[in-house]
Amino acid sequence: MSESLETRGSIGKNADSLQRLLPALGMQQSINPLILMGTAEFPTGKSAAFAENLRALKPPARRRLFSWGGRLEAYGKDQPSVQSRCPLAQALQQMISSGRPAADGLEQLLADLESERRLEHGWLLLKQARLDPAVWGGLQARLKARMDQSRGRRMGRWQVDPERRTLRLSFEVRAPACSQHPAGLLAELGRALLSAGLPVAMGLEKSPRPAVHLGHPLPLMVEGYEEWADVDLLEPAAAPLAELPERINAHATEGLRVLQCLPIPNYASKVAELCRRGHWLWPCPAEWQHAARERMASFIGSERFEIEKSAKVDGQKGTTRVDIRPLLEDCLWAGAELRFQTRIHKGEAANPCKLLAAILGPEMPVQGLVRTRVELGEDSRLDQAEKFEPKLHNMFEDAVLLESGGNISLVDDDDDEPLVIMGT
Repeated sequence: MSESLETRGSIGKNADSLQRLLPALGMQQSINPLILMGTAEFPTGKSAAFAENLRALKPPARRRLFSWGGRLEAYGKDQPSVQSRCPLAQALQQMISSGRPAADGLEQLLADLESERRLEHGWLLLKQARLDPAVWGGLQARLKARMDQSRGRRMGRWQVDPERRTLRLSFEVRAPACSQHPAGLLAELGRALLSAGLPVAMGLEKSPRPAVHLGHPLPLMVEGYEEWADVDLLEPAAAPLAELPERINAHATEGLRVLQCLPIPNYASKVAELCRRGHWLWPCPAEWQHAARERMASFIGSERFEIEKSAKVDGQKGTTRVDIRPLLEDCLWAGAELRFQTRIHKGEAANPCKLLAAILGPEMPVQGLVRTRVELGEDSRLDQAEKFEPKLHNMFEDAVLLESGGNISLVDDDDDEPLVIMGT
């Protein structure tokens, strides 16, 4: 393979990975990977086939093909499917592998999925398998009808579910996982949790997804050494918390690694609301050391540092000047590395890569930026448990659950009289 292909991250470097990814692009697995490289390095006669296959792609798939061009090798390399350890989900997986819905026991399987609160998990398995609607359409329709009814019931009960648990995950994101947008990273994390056998709850969307919530998102192509996420569980995890990171990491995509799993109360604030500061590190290239130090010293010593930014002015596209000096804090040099902090505040979405480029100048490459950690603030909800814990519904439930003394009997002498609770 030519050097130009390798430097461009050609998807042809890993033909097997590409073949596994073709169904996700709506293409036939028999297509030759060489046809899809999109370069001048075609075997004779392949150019016309390449153009024909591109025309056959729907626009979303075509966009995904080119946007993933430099990432397909990492994306398709030994990626695990969602293989749940739940026996019911395993039974459904076996049915999917057989190629046709089983006539015997299908109704019982659906009933068991509903009783075990796994309807959404079953729906996710069928959706990700991309099955033939002519064969599986009936099962999908029946499962979706039950799932919609289950979602309606869960909407009013999930907050007071006594089995529900919440975990806060600390994890790191390195290459190649950092090449994914936050939505893709969230999907990879959810897939790893489900594949590890955790009883992950599903969200309340019409097309349910794992109830996993990221903290402040990472900029694209930036590594993070200590990121945060919250995950809702249907019930307590079967394994000890100390063993969960190892189990999850065994199914995680390359570059994504869970460091710690911490239990938190269900009423705790979402981790995205607690992010206060991002701590950053930029290794400055040796040839730019002198110029970078001078420009950063000028920035640190200034009271205001304005840049021009695209914005709407009186309803029309235009430019405005923005002061970025308050956005960077504690800028310090440690050898060849620049360390600084950025404020994380509601309504502020400053990209550190763009901030550094504005300060250092467009000719200086800002590469290798790393977010070393995200600083979390105190959660005021944890000090007000009595305010945010689920409330009991009535006095009878209050007396029973709080183990008040004596037996309790209900007396209703007259329909027009109020209900009286008497102790005996």
